[in-house]
Amino acid sequence: MSTFCDYYNKGICSSCSRIEISYSQQIDLKEAKLKQILEPFTPYDHKRPILSHPTRFRNKAKFSVTGTIDRPVIGLTGETELDEGREITQCELHYAEINEILTIIPEFLKLTNLKPYQIKQKTGELKGLIIYFSSESKEMYLRFILRSKESLDRLKKHTPFIQSHFPQLKCFSANIQPIPHAILEGEEEIFFTSRDHIEHKILNVHMTLHPQGFVQTNQAVAGQLYSTAASWIKELNPKKFMELFSGQGAFSFFIQEFVEEALGIEINPEAVSRANENAKKNGWNHLKFLSLDAGDGADQIKDFSPDILLVNPPRRGLGRAMELVKNSSIEHFIYSSCNAETLAKDLHDLRDKFKVRRVQLFDMFPNTDHFETLVLLEAVNVD
Repeated sequence: MSTFCDYYNKGICSSCSRIEISYSQQIDLKEAKLKQILEPFTPYDHKRPILSHPTRFRNKAKFSVTGTIDRPVIGLTGETELDEGREITQCELHYAEINEILTIIPEFLKLTNLKPYQIKQKTGELKGLIIYFSSESKEMYLRFILRSKESLDRLKKHTPFIQSHFPQLKCFSANIQPIPHAILEGEEEIFFTSRDHIEHKILNVHMTLHPQGFVQTNQAVAGQLYSTAASWIKELNPKKFMELFSGQGAFSFFIQEFVEEALGIEINPEAVSRANENAKKNGWNHLKFLSLDAGDGADQIKDFSPDILLVNPPRRGLGRAMELVKNSSIEHFIYSSCNAETLAKDLHDLRDKFKVRRVQLFDMFPNTDHFETLVLLEAVNVD
């Protein structure tokens, strides 16, 4: 079947597993899957799903780089040792600006004599690219994943070349990853531009976005996710709000106007530093973020004594943080999940303490089986 994507039609990329059916059918399938998975927790209020544009919605993209300086292959890593890789530079899911900057990369690699990484031989320097375009601020960051620091001086020297072609590129950096994998971020980030961030805006919330921080790939739907959580919390009128797995603080930034105090817990110290910087920059002195594993936050929950808790865990679910939630005295609990299966497992483990009150699907990933789910829970002893 012919689709809007030539890469799919030619068998180059199969990442969009649902691309052959209409977008309305995709939503119907996702809703049916979510309702089936959460059927044990009925009855609850199932809200209408939040939809996305099926194309040109993706603000962030990652690419492997293989091939040679004269013929770089930017896209997907090869599936076998004999497969050099598959070029994907004009994906229909990406914002046009992401595809546009890729057109200048081959010339830039020649200019800087930067050799793509060869997985089998473990030679070369450039392993991959990570690009983010903020569709509100119109600013972009570009990261080169490098095997070593060998090319840093050349990249620094020729940074004006790439910025002259793309003035919206405000942050350009190298991430050093010596481990022999095709694309995997390391801890060290080296900047070639004067700025180590881009200005970012989600709906009415302004913040700075740093390359090493987690950010949702679909900015438009992410804004709806955060604002919906904020509206649910506004209804409950709590004084103290606490967030586990808080990242760079996006949920807290949307919720801050409806609470007197807020505390975020996040294991990544860089993300915590940025969250606190953004809170201070916006004058949100009632927000505070701490660097701590979510599973080790028992003392913080006890001391802070929140009225409501929000969690946004990774795909594997709550993990060690489960006991913190079970032992807390909160009356309301919001769970934001990117994996409905682990969500259901966690809700089952919590069913003696909480009952599901409201559920809403957010289609963050059109043309795939994946989606985000927001769930409002209430303590079983609350009338």
